[in-house]
Amino acid sequence: MISAGNDIVALNVIDVQRTQSPAFYSKFITPTEFDLYNPNEITLINFVWLIWSAKESAYKYLKRINPELIFAPAKIKVVSLDIVVSLKTENVHNYRGWILAEDMSLPFLSVTRPEFISTVITQGDVKWNFLKIEASDYENQSKAVRSLLLNDLKISNVSVEKHPTGYPVLMKDGQELNIAVSFAHHGCYVSYSFQISE
Repeated sequence: MISAGNDIVALNVIDVQRTQSPAFYSKFITPTEFDLYNPNEITLINFVWLIWSAKESAYKYLKRINPELIFAPAKIKVVSLDIVVSLKTENVHNYRGWILAEDMSLPFLSVTRPEFISTVITQGDVKWNFLKIEASDYENQSKAVRSLLLNDLKISNVSVEKHPTGYPVLMKDGQELNIAVSFAHHGCYVSYSFQISE
């Protein structure tokens, strides 16, 4: 079964002081995961939200496979995290890693920029994009992420609907397309990922 999972965190709307508190991040980052933190490569704030973003992405991916799944971030384990040196620039860093959850091992890619962190599960042939938008209310976020996906997908007469369990589905002529889609939005940033069945 194909699936999709992604997340985005707008760094200008997070609580910086709370983020740096062990009382906050220890609720979803285990001591073993915290061992992956390298202050020479990533700030604590970016590390915390990168781990959160990876876990949220994995949850979305797994929820499509197991609709009864409840989000329990401590049960989703980030087991590796490495900077992609060839993609590193002064303000943009890219990380690859692996997550273990629900007896599955899932690869992910994260991009950290001064404005946001965006993560995608890279299992299979996945497409992914993100965009800054003007207004951060839910209606504009929802409209913008759908428009971004449909423009990039380049399939005519497709609509986005919601599955009864909450994830987005693509419909054409009354039939669900065999394309797994995931949406994310936070603040003035939106992102999608999708995977098309071969």
